[in-house]
Amino acid sequence: MPDLKKMSFELNEEMMALIEKEFAPENIAKQFAEKIAKKSQKEAEKIGQEAFTRYGIDLMKRSRQLGEEYPDRTYEVLKVETENTGGWLAFPLIPQRFIEIAFLSTQHQMVLPVIENNFQRLIFQVEDCKTYAAIQKEAGAEAAKQLLCRHGCLKACETIFKDCGFEDVVVGMNAATNKDGYCEFMVRRV
Repeated sequence: MPDLKKMSFELNEEMMALIEKEFAPENIAKQFAEKIAKKSQKEAEKIGQEAFTRYGIDLMKRSRQLGEEYPDRTYEVLKVETENTGGWLAFPLIPQRFIEIAFLSTQHQMVLPVIENNFQRLIFQVEDCKTYAAIQKEAGAEAAKQLLCRHGCLKACETIFKDCGFEDVVVGMNAATNKDGYCEFMVRRV
């Protein structure tokens, strides 16, 4: 076990830079715009759902991989306490850490606004979404309003909770950027 006293509480900047480089919202938006050029709305929806779903899975798997490779004091203490309490602290705290790594790396937020965090539910927001803005820029306002990027965020949440052993979750949205000015995601146990 690493010496916890010498570890930083902050997320590793090198790790975050790697994720930002690999999963820059501008890149996925540009790829999406290129793929839907001259396609019908129905074709664009299918392409968007597939592209953003894959993006969400890959983003979360990479965030977990790098999060394990670049541990911080908060994560190490959380793992120890989860083991000491028989695992009851794991939901939603362990998956939440990887969600924070992914969103803080790609959205350039200082913190991830967590609205609710308890043994049954995690609710968090993404404000001023860089992905939505990039889609507007690359594919246009109408393409962005379809909010196909939601498939990436929803799948990212589902992926990390299931990868952490929580098969009994439902993932949904309480708010959407195209209507509310921010997205709010909810993961709850069933």
